[in-house]
Amino acid sequence: MTTQSFPAVESDLGRVREILGLAGVPGRPDLATLTRQPPGGHGRLIRPTLALLSYYLLAGADRAAGVRAVRAAAAVELLHMASLYHDDVIDDARQRRGRPSVNSVWGARMAVLAGDLLVVNGSRILAELGEREALVAAEAGERACAGVIAETADRFLLSRTEEAYLEVTGAKTAELLSLACRLGAMQAGRGPEEEDALARFGWHLGMAYQVRDDILDLTATAGSLGKPANSDIVEGVYTLPVIRALAREPALARLLRRGLTAAEAETARRLVLSCGAVDEARQVVDVHMEAALGRLEGLGDPRSRDALAGYALSIMNTDRPAGPALVTVPAPSPASSPAPAGVAGQLRERVQERLDAWLLQTGLAATPDEARHPRWSGMASAAARLWPDADAGQAETLGRWMLVCYVLDDLLEDPELTDPGEVVRLRHRLTVLIRELGELGELGQLGELGQHGDARGAGGAVATALAQAWAGIRATQPPSWRARALDHLAEWLEACEREACHRLSGFVPSLRDQLPLRLRSAGPDLALDLFEVTYGRQIDPAVRDDPLFRRALDLGLATALTENDLRTLEQDEAIGAPYNLVRVLRHETGRTRQEAIDEVTRQVEDGHAQLDAMLASAPAFLRAAAGGTASGPDFGLMHLIQERLPGWRGLHGTDRYSRTATGGGPDLARLRRELLLEYAKTGAAR
Repeated sequence: MTTQSFPAVESDLGRVREILGLAGVPGRPDLATLTRQPPGGHGRLIRPTLALLSYYLLAGADRAAGVRAVRAAAAVELLHMASLYHDDVIDDARQRRGRPSVNSVWGARMAVLAGDLLVVNGSRILAELGEREALVAAEAGERACAGVIAETADRFLLSRTEEAYLEVTGAKTAELLSLACRLGAMQAGRGPEEEDALARFGWHLGMAYQVRDDILDLTATAGSLGKPANSDIVEGVYTLPVIRALAREPALARLLRRGLTAAEAETARRLVLSCGAVDEARQVVDVHMEAALGRLEGLGDPRSRDALAGYALSIMNTDRPAGPALVTVPAPSPASSPAPAGVAGQLRERVQERLDAWLLQTGLAATPDEARHPRWSGMASAAARLWPDADAGQAETLGRWMLVCYVLDDLLEDPELTDPGEVVRLRHRLTVLIRELGELGELGQLGELGQHGDARGAGGAVATALAQAWAGIRATQPPSWRARALDHLAEWLEACEREACHRLSGFVPSLRDQLPLRLRSAGPDLALDLFEVTYGRQIDPAVRDDPLFRRALDLGLATALTENDLRTLEQDEAIGAPYNLVRVLRHETGRTRQEAIDEVTRQVEDGHAQLDAMLASAPAFLRAAAGGTASGPDFGLMHLIQERLPGWRGLHGTDRYSRTATGGGPDLARLRRELLLEYAKTGAAR
């Protein structure tokens, strides 16, 4: 299409985009990116363009469209956007036009709700235009929904007929293009014959467009489609080429079923391509295009009519723009990969030597062999992954605090801890110590909690190490961070106590409760506090509480924890770890062990894909939310996360079940005895 025939179309589409940008949740700018598309995210605006061109054809192409025509064009695009949001949730699609889909970034629940909001926004505009506009849109929407329901009901149905396919195609795709043309024509104020002719033009164009789209799913690449190719066969949506091929290829009927492997899907695709069914489907496209162009006869002036026909042909004859490259999912960094640059080589070794000495000095490790416990001896490398540009002092400070957190976790999760009463007393004693950290720390009296060397204070090695590690970390952070971090530490210990008691009682949570319980015992707020130490400043509260940021944090932790469930499954089964997802799946669904493992593996892969999609799309979403600018702390924070994520994925290299080369591990029972000896004397009073 050229702007010579329709000189106002680009400016009028700009007006449409302005209206689309107003759709959103009132009073919630933090949710603007849920419905506001990033630059270029509206695709080619085919439906609004058809509405405007239909208007120009009848009202005249030499001037800008009236307000009503522009609003009608925007309304039909809002309805189309809503259908895409809902379709992607139904199909569990991760890509849309080469970009992460809304459901992959925000989650299915938010995508459905956002789609509902867009439907309401579009319907309100149409209702304001008039009763006729609202009615024809409601009728088109009803037929479209019925078509999608029928298509979903017929998934994997080998007996699906060509008539059923064409009926669904007419309802789910052609109706919306027909509506776009009718709405544009209605605003020109001409008679019903012209409106009907343009509506039928749009309907036939929609039929041709969808059949062509189904052909491209078989013949095009993922890069040109902006979404995975050959997905219809895998999802059990048997389109016209497949239906025609089934009539002549018995091998295809034997192959098609649920759960096709990639190789089987490729074999099925080749069978369809080799039997001539695609060429026959192209003939159906040509028939509908001829019918569409025929509906334009006698409408408007010849120049405008030819331009509208030319635009329709350009839609059909031009491959979809690839848009951004499809988001790929890098494999998680292996545990044995080297730590990121920064604290590297000799510097990292020197930091680990200091940490080993500190373990012995505080008494956390009674012997050098205990200090070499894999969960502890790699702490310098772990600190380097979390804080690549830290110096030796910063890395040691961070490593000490991480070591203390690991020790507290191990104390409560130790399989040798079998008394629920001891669990409760242990958590209470640790909470008292944490409260004292805050009280004495502000008075500059942290030394009262634990002394250097062998003269350890009340509570033994754990109290000494906790006080020393906190003294180092608190010196680098402002009071607001210190108060919040100690609260988070105490809350996390409560969650660890709950998990330990669940383990000892044999309790297995429901699938609904598993993730919330697992996240609490993992300490997401502690992780965020730790990140702030490496970030060099506190994350702005508006960013920290942003729903997209919180989703990224929860998704990242959930994926890492689920991956850990697979890695430690045998040991978790042996001790009855209550929140292991494989165990929960088996308990609630009755699946076999391998079936549960396969499902959890799929969830891990999906979690990594969603997280990568979120991080890849974050700059565009943030830019859209900021009105097109690309600056500020949000962008710096997101860049930092993207930069460090590969290193963070390598942190899962060791776990509490690891042992030293000689088969030993830390003497956790001794550490608990030291803590509870003091509790037995003063715990009740304190």
